[in-house]
Amino acid sequence: MKRSFLPALLSLPCLLLGSGQPLLAQNPSLFQELGGFVIIASSDHPELPSPVGFGVASTWEFGGSFMARLSYHRMSDDTRKDGVVCDQYSQRINCRAEIVETSVSFSGLRTAVMARVPVGGIARLGAGGGVSFNHIKTEAIGTQSDLDADLLAPAAGIIGFSALFSAAVIPVSSLPLELTGGFGVHWVNFDTCSGNDPPQNDPYCGMQPMKEIELGLAYRF
Repeated sequence: MKRSFLPALLSLPCLLLGSGQPLLAQNPSLFQELGGFVIIASSDHPELPSPVGFGVASTWEFGGSFMARLSYHRMSDDTRKDGVVCDQYSQRINCRAEIVETSVSFSGLRTAVMARVPVGGIARLGAGGGVSFNHIKTEAIGTQSDLDADLLAPAAGIIGFSALFSAAVIPVSSLPLELTGGFGVHWVNFDTCSGNDPPQNDPYCGMQPMKEIELGLAYRF
């Protein structure tokens, strides 16, 4: 079941305001912005049609017109559909069709370099892209037998590429808080493909794009 990340997001300003000054005093060059956000995504992937989740990000400005971004993203999705369950998979014994419930968690680190455009001293626009390093965990269980479904899933790290358009607005000039938002496309290179005959169910095969919307808050040091 998908969870709501709104309480965690609402508590972010208190955490940032409480911890920002000590961090700034200890190491003022560590980062210039630190924030958190919720993620709403969609894709044509059968196991990740509409994942939701959260993320945290830090940014640094450099060169006058650019900024670097390092972020952590975590999303999850649940699906229920027709699948195949076997009593044994090597060799396959007593395989049959069954309704399968699948839970997927997808997380990773992302790096990005973005061009930045200040707007009126109270807002900022950005556009750019980068590389991601991801991990996925999948659990697919037959609803009648409670056996693992016939599903080939990645068992190692996954590389991805992303493009992101972002915006930040300062709602109150006397507070170092920003409202942040973004829209991006994340191309994930799933490299697990079945070599079996007949082929195993292998949705994690090939490059898959995911459209993502981010909404959050950031503290500017």
